[in-house]
Amino acid sequence: MTDQENRVLYIAEQCRKAGMTLAGAAGVLANVAAESAFIPINVQDTFNRTLGISDEEFVRRVDAGDTALLMTPDLGFGLVQWTAQDRKEKFLSHMRKIGVSIGDFRAQVDYMILDMRTFYDKRPWEACTGSNDPEECGYKMCKHYEICSNLENESKYRGNKAKEWYTWLQEHTGEESSIPDEDTEPPEIDNDGMVIQKTWPPRTIDFHCSAWPEVWLLQGLLKSHGYNVTSDGMWTNELTLKLQRFQKSEGLDADGVCGKNTWIKLGLNPAIFERR
Repeated sequence: MTDQENRVLYIAEQCRKAGMTLAGAAGVLANVAAESAFIPINVQDTFNRTLGISDEEFVRRVDAGDTALLMTPDLGFGLVQWTAQDRKEKFLSHMRKIGVSIGDFRAQVDYMILDMRTFYDKRPWEACTGSNDPEECGYKMCKHYEICSNLENESKYRGNKAKEWYTWLQEHTGEESSIPDEDTEPPEIDNDGMVIQKTWPPRTIDFHCSAWPEVWLLQGLLKSHGYNVTSDGMWTNELTLKLQRFQKSEGLDADGVCGKNTWIKLGLNPAIFERR
C-alpha cells in the first residue's frame, strides 16, 4: 500500500476505536483529505508563499521554540488545518505536553479525535459516532468543525467525497496499515517521569550559531522570562546582551554562551542533560 493509504487506514482505525461509525470515519477522511491531503506537516499554501518557508522548515522552527510562527493570524496547520488562535494554542500545548513534534502524525490523529470530542459544537462528534450516512458526517464535520470558507458549498462537496471514502473503506476493511517509524515512536520519559522533547538536549550555543534550532528555543525561553527579544533564529548583539543580563540575574557567568547551566536556569529539566 502507498504511504497515503497507510495513513488513511490508520486514521480510520483510530476513529473507529474512538467510537465512530464507518460513515463517521469516512466523513473525517473527506475533510482531512481536503484540508491537508493527509500530510501532518502541511502549512496552508498561501503562507508557504507569503512567509517564504517550506513545511519542513516551519515545523523545525516551531519545535525549536518559535511559537509565534504557528500563531501567525489565519495560518492553518496540520491534518485538519487548525487555524483559530485559541485552537492552535490548545494544539501546541497538547503536543508540548506529550513531548512530540507538532508534525507528528500519530499524535495529530489522537489530538484531532480529542478535539472533536471536546469541541464546543457537538454536532460533528454526534454525527460521526451516531450516523451511518457518510454524506451527513462529511457535511457536518466540514460545516461545524472545520468551518471553512465558502461553507455551504464546501460542506456539500465534502459530504459527497465522504461517500467515496465510505466505499473505499468498505473495500479495505481488515487491511493493516503500516505507519512509518518516525510517526509512531512513543515519547521518551526521563527518570522524573517527564517527557523528553525530541529536539533536546539542546547544544551549547553562542554568537556563531545563528539559524540553529536552539537559537529559536533560547529566544522563546528568554521571552517567557520577560525579555523583549525577536524570535527569528538570528544571534545578534542584542541577544548576547540580554542573555548576559539573564545570566547575571541568575548568578551565572555572564559570558553570553548558552550551555547546560544556562538552559537549566531558563527552565529546562536537568535530567535532560544526563542523557549525553
